[in-house]
Amino acid sequence: MEWYFVLIIFFAMLLVFFATGMPVAFAFALLNIVGLAWWVDGTKGWLLLPASAYRSVASFNLIAVPMFFLMGEVLFQSRVIELTIDVLDRWVGKIRARLLFVALGAGTALATLSGAGMADTALIGATLHPEMEKRGYDRRLSLGTIMSAGLLAAIIPPSALAVLLGSLAEVSIAALLVGGLIPGLVMSTIYAIYIYTRVRLNPSLAPEYAAEGVTWKFRLIGLVQISPLAVIVLMVMGFIIFGVTTPSEAAATGAIGAFIVAAIYRRLSFSVTRRALMGTLYIAGMVFLIITGATALGQLLSLTGATREFLRVLTELPVSDVVLLIIIQLAVMLLGFFIDQLSIMLVAIPILIPIVNGLGFDPVWFWVIFLMNISVAAITPPFGLVLFALKGVVPKATMTDLYRASLPFIALDIVAIGFVIAFPGIATWLPSKIA
Repeated sequence: MEWYFVLIIFFAMLLVFFATGMPVAFAFALLNIVGLAWWVDGTKGWLLLPASAYRSVASFNLIAVPMFFLMGEVLFQSRVIELTIDVLDRWVGKIRARLLFVALGAGTALATLSGAGMADTALIGATLHPEMEKRGYDRRLSLGTIMSAGLLAAIIPPSALAVLLGSLAEVSIAALLVGGLIPGLVMSTIYAIYIYTRVRLNPSLAPEYAAEGVTWKFRLIGLVQISPLAVIVLMVMGFIIFGVTTPSEAAATGAIGAFIVAAIYRRLSFSVTRRALMGTLYIAGMVFLIITGATALGQLLSLTGATREFLRVLTELPVSDVVLLIIIQLAVMLLGFFIDQLSIMLVAIPILIPIVNGLGFDPVWFWVIFLMNISVAAITPPFGLVLFALKGVVPKATMTDLYRASLPFIALDIVAIGFVIAFPGIATWLPSKIA
């Protein structure tokens, strides 16, 4: 059978499983069972699954994933993280569309404290969107701002996806974490410029209202109130940048820092700890199940020879390296219309590693672009997970509202990716300083 038929059959089956509502981890597992029985001598192929599942998650680097989730869960369950939104609200002050800028600032700030974008989106949406509706903000602009602010957690460190990406792509996790900082800030800046421009051209999108004045003294008091959160930033990014710990160890110290901060605010209790641990267990367990299934699928595709032939065709295209890079990113973006970030990463990385190595791309630069790209999948219709997270906390919004709200911000994300492609130093300058 021709290699492209094999790829079409496997991915069509995967999409069918997704369309039935089957959990992603189960979809990958079922596809592996069917695929191995079909391609590798019947049921004997199933003997390959246990060892493959073990090797895919038996990595010290992956310890960072549940630790980052635990850090975010402790701050979320103790409601410490809500203080950040309150202080940002004071600092934004009396400007038109202030709640949109508060949402954007909150997403950027929360991204430095939590690697869980869906949780950030849900928190911002539940906290700010009711007030936006009450004040007469344009629903699509407000929804688009909230969902885009939430996805910054996938790029700005600490990012659980960056840890997974570094582990699977065999590239420095510390470099990826640090390399995502400036691109993430670039995305946030582009969002802010877009919001300011749209509201300036059409003031009815964010009606002006008399916000309560805040003195500089009150603003500075707010900064003092959230100063303990600097402990977490120091115990994660500070330790990585100064070489005190590895990224995996820094994730653990960050989780410890989250407990310390919750205790400082006197919000650490048995109930908070239990909810945080259960939430971490649920999310991390789901992620690791998906990893085992997707890794096995990559090995299965390698056994069929389909990925090898796909790579050969792709690398022999008569185009420049930059054009090939753009084609690859467009293909990854296309996957985002159908499957989630983690699934894209685990399906695409085994295929892309030889291309990156063969073409001599800077690995940190390429994989930061890839990380930015797959983050867009979280708000890409029809299956973006952030869309569903926001729908859960904003029930009045229809899925059509959410889909249409996401489109302008997807375009802005593409612009940001274009900047990083055109100016590689955006992603590589900071990592080069800590190498």
